[in-house]
Amino acid sequence: MKQIKLLGITLRDYTLRESMKLVNSYLNNGALNTISYISTQILVEAAENPEQQEWIESMDLTISGELDILRAAAITSRNRFHEVENDEFMKEFLKKIVRNRKTIFLLSDSQGNLENLQNEIREYQENIRIVGSYILDELSGRQDSLINEINDIVPTVIISCMPYPYQEQLMYENKIRINSEVWIALPGNRKGKKKKKFGSGKISLYFDKRMFGNRINKYKDEMPD
Repeated sequence: MKQIKLLGITLRDYTLRESMKLVNSYLNNGALNTISYISTQILVEAAENPEQQEWIESMDLTISGELDILRAAAITSRNRFHEVENDEFMKEFLKKIVRNRKTIFLLSDSQGNLENLQNEIREYQENIRIVGSYILDELSGRQDSLINEINDIVPTVIISCMPYPYQEQLMYENKIRINSEVWIALPGNRKGKKKKKFGSGKISLYFDKRMFGNRINKYKDEMPD
């Protein structure tokens, strides 16, 4: 494990092996443990908002979703680059869930995004046991209904894919109310295993990365020697 600080946000970078060891403990400790994928876009936005920084730093485990995060943290391990680039964490996590016959509940902010999330999960592990799903957006105000449904089903794992920062706030504020063992938050702009090569999504990602690089350089320049 390596503790890193990017744009004033403290994170811990774990290898795949270390992360899966933590997952083993999460599946057996009787509490809801939160895992969040972190993107460059998330770090740039959270750097300007102390409350959002608190939400991110409160996660039990954060997963670097982009190589630029490792580079900014001066992590040069080829193994870590391979793990992040190929999303090895999600592959190994879902293998473990299937192997141990655990159950999954899916959460997203629209029917289309929910279907995309389910398809992505099935791409990784066709035999995964999905026991429930829910559509929740920022305007619906149905958080209590969501929590009641999860607690009625009691799934082992919640996997959500929703816009930042609503998703992280939802996890932070409701962690103690939910009867599950692990909640994984995927970025709302996640494309799954099949990455887009062209189009507006690629252009947006390019500008996110460029902005992140500029912010990292500015932050370093402003820090005292």
